[in-house]
Amino acid sequence: MIDKERVKRSFNIHALSYDQSAHLQQKVAEEVIERVRAWGIYPARILDIGTGSGYIALTLKKLFPYTTSQACDIAYGMVVVAKDKGEKLFCNKLDFINADAEYLPYQEKRFDLVISSLTYQWLNHWGYAFREVLRVLEQGGIFFFTTLGERTLFELKDSYLQSYWQLGNTGTPHLHNFISGGTLYKTLVQEGFVEVSVESRLERQYHLGVKSLVAHLKAIGAQNASRHNPSGLGKPKVFRRMIDIYQGRYRDKLGIPATYEILFGYGRKF
Repeated sequence: MIDKERVKRSFNIHALSYDQSAHLQQKVAEEVIERVRAWGIYPARILDIGTGSGYIALTLKKLFPYTTSQACDIAYGMVVVAKDKGEKLFCNKLDFINADAEYLPYQEKRFDLVISSLTYQWLNHWGYAFREVLRVLEQGGIFFFTTLGERTLFELKDSYLQSYWQLGNTGTPHLHNFISGGTLYKTLVQEGFVEVSVESRLERQYHLGVKSLVAHLKAIGAQNASRHNPSGLGKPKVFRRMIDIYQGRYRDKLGIPATYEILFGYGRKF
């Protein structure tokens, strides 16, 4: 289970510095916008769920200046940052609010395009969240989003597990598990979306070392949010052994790799 309070606290703490470190998030957000542009649609009412610092919502407002645009995020600190950007660019023509993706505070059939990028991996109940999207979409409305798939940070996870077991621990520690493309597809269909598609792509970033990777993850608020693992990556001995395993098994001439599986989900309300 995801500890939402921990998620909120982490993103609140790092809201002001988020844009300086969230390079992958920025790249994926730009692709989301380009795909919307390529569709040649002209939505009248747009919702951005998990807006973060507001990049997608603000860019779509530039692309579709006459739309009604709204955005929400579970972390109030992110909402404050996004609002500040919106005031400077559009004089309060966007509505940014603090809200949970599993309990959207919007009327039924309110939007014809709902967007979200790299948000749903922080939720407990995907079905609840998708049901909420379906509720606020009007008939024929489009839902397009990205999330992290099951191969995300597999190097880190594998190295940690090997360290944990080599030091005499038993069982399997609670780590943040990401969804598979197949499960994501089935969930969208089960919740009532049509024309469903899920695409997968791997992105790889390099770091000088494991400590710099972990520092990067912390800088964007992305930490192990499992409710049953309050100590993050665990005890110092486990962490030190994990570094040795990671570097010995995965380091190449470019440095320490960190792989992210990006899932692109699409569905339409019948």
